[in-house]
Amino acid sequence: MTIQFSNAAKAKQLREFFQQHGRIYIVVDATHDDAAVPDFLKGDPALRLVLNNRMPQPIYIRDDALTSDFSFSGQSYACHIPMAYIWAAYQPDGDLEQGLVWEDCVPETIRVVVNAARGLQDTTAAEPSATDTPASTPPASITKDKPSEKKVRHLRVVK
Repeated sequence: MTIQFSNAAKAKQLREFFQQHGRIYIVVDATHDDAAVPDFLKGDPALRLVLNNRMPQPIYIRDDALTSDFSFSGQSYACHIPMAYIWAAYQPDGDLEQGLVWEDCVPETIRVVVNAARGLQDTTAAEPSATDTPASTPPASITKDKPSEKKVRHLRVVK
């Protein structure tokens, strides 16, 4: 098995981010057969796993994969996540600007949803309505979409 340089670089960034913060979420594309996660989580393109340096079990972030025994509903499961399937990392309670996104690893289904939401928001914002008065009061649908947009926009892109 050969290690791709991009995966080794990502593993190094992930290790440093984890060491710096101690508790992070990683976002995994669990739609691939070789991502070893419990069956009820397979198929999720945005599976979030918590890494905490206080966990009793060791967490191995190697150049090719992340491995550890994670607990799901009280049941331990030996997970093996190839580095290519980890597409984001962020602090659960921290500033989202400190997060990481590896754009080349973001699943296509996530890209489509994000682009559609951005397109819908741009279209909605660009269309004037007959009841528009002050421009400072956006329609309710735009206000609802802004928090999710911030989550994606504020993560730092790693190339």
